[in-house]
Amino acid sequence: MNITLQQWLSRQPYTQTTDSDRYYTQLANRVYDLVNISPLKERLTEEATKSLCCDVVGYFADILSGTGLWATFLSHHRSLYGRILPFFPAENYYDGEVNREDLRVLLWYLLCTHDSLHEILSPLDNRLVATADTIYDLLESEYETAPDSPLLQEFCLPELNDTDDPEARYRFAEWLFWDSFLLGPSNRSLARQLSHEAQSKSHGDKERIAKLGELRRESLYTLPAGPLALFAHEWVSLLWQHTFPEEAEEKKELHPYYRQFTRETGGMPVKYIDSYSELDKFLTEGMQWGETEGGHLSHLAGKKNFILYVTPYKGMLIASDIAQCVCDPANPCYDPQVARRDALSLLTVPGRCPIDLLIYLCENRLLPDARFADGDSAFVAENWDFIARCLLQDYYRAV
Repeated sequence: MNITLQQWLSRQPYTQTTDSDRYYTQLANRVYDLVNISPLKERLTEEATKSLCCDVVGYFADILSGTGLWATFLSHHRSLYGRILPFFPAENYYDGEVNREDLRVLLWYLLCTHDSLHEILSPLDNRLVATADTIYDLLESEYETAPDSPLLQEFCLPELNDTDDPEARYRFAEWLFWDSFLLGPSNRSLARQLSHEAQSKSHGDKERIAKLGELRRESLYTLPAGPLALFAHEWVSLLWQHTFPEEAEEKKELHPYYRQFTRETGGMPVKYIDSYSELDKFLTEGMQWGETEGGHLSHLAGKKNFILYVTPYKGMLIASDIAQCVCDPANPCYDPQVARRDALSLLTVPGRCPIDLLIYLCENRLLPDARFADGDSAFVAENWDFIARCLLQDYYRAV
C-alpha cells in the first residue's frame, strides 16, 4: 500500500479512525495506481502523486458526505461568472454527485500546485483529460456503495456546529486553509516554506513549534487560498452562513496623478514606453516631477518595455518588461512572436503584471496572444479571470 491510513488521516479534521477512513485510504491507493500508469506520471514526484490522490478522494468524501466544499466552490463560481464550472460546458451536470467535468477542473487545479515540471498545462490537454476521465470512471463505479464520513460531517456541517463561536470558526478555517482538498493544495508550498523559516529562526523544538504556529496564524488571516483566491473567513462565511461578507465602502478621493496623467495622454489611462530614458523624460516633463540626479526610479534603469497605468483613486503604477505582450494600436513595443510565447505568463506568474493593469488589459482584450500550448487564445480570453485568481492568489487580491 503506497498511501497509508496515517497519511490520509493527516488531512482530516479529526484523529479517530473509522471504517470510512479505511475505505478512503484504499480508494486513494486505487487512484494512485491509475495516476502512476497515466501520461501525467512524469510530471509528479512520489510525494506529489500521493498528495494529489488524497485530494481527489477528499473531493469524493465531500460529495458523499454532503459537507459542501465543492458545492460552495460551484455556487460562488456561478455567482462570479454565470456558469457552473470554468473551462468545460456542463449541460448534463448533476448537483451533489460526482461529475466528469469536476474531475477535469480539479485535476487541473491540483496539477498547477504539484507539477514538478513547473509548466501550466492547458485544461484541455489530452493527457489531463484522459487521466481525469479514468479517475471519474473509478469514482462513479464506487458512488452508489461508498460510505460517507460521519466525522467529517460533524466537523463541517453548520447545523452541527456553533457557527457564531470564534474558536469553532477558527478551527474550521484552519483545517480548510491547510488541509482540505479545496484550499490546501494552494498552500502546500507555503506550509513547507513556513516550516523552513520556523526552523531557521528557532533554537529547540519548543521555540520552533511556537514560531511555526505564529507564522501559520498570520498566513491564515492575511492570505487568500483555493481556486477562487478567497480569504479563509470568506470561505467560512460561504460555507456556514451561505453569504459572502461585504466590505465597508471606503471614501475615495481622486488621485492627483490621475488628472496629470490623463491630461498628458489625452484621457487614456495607459501609456507604453520602450526605454528607461523615455520613462524618465515622461516622469520629469509629462508628470511634472522635475529633474533629479540619476533619473527618476533609477532602479528601473536596466529595464525596458514599460507600461504605465493610472486609476482614479490609487494613482499610477509602472510595470516593466511586459509591454511587448500587449496588442494595442497605441503600443510601439508590441512583438507578436514574443507575445505568443510570454503573454500567458501575465496571468500565471505572480508579480509579473500588477492586477489592476492585468484586469484592464484583459477586459479590453489587449492580450489576444495569451494561450496555452494548444494554441486556443479564445479559450484563455473566456477564462482569464478564473485562471488569474487560481494561479496568482494574493497577487490577484491586491486590487
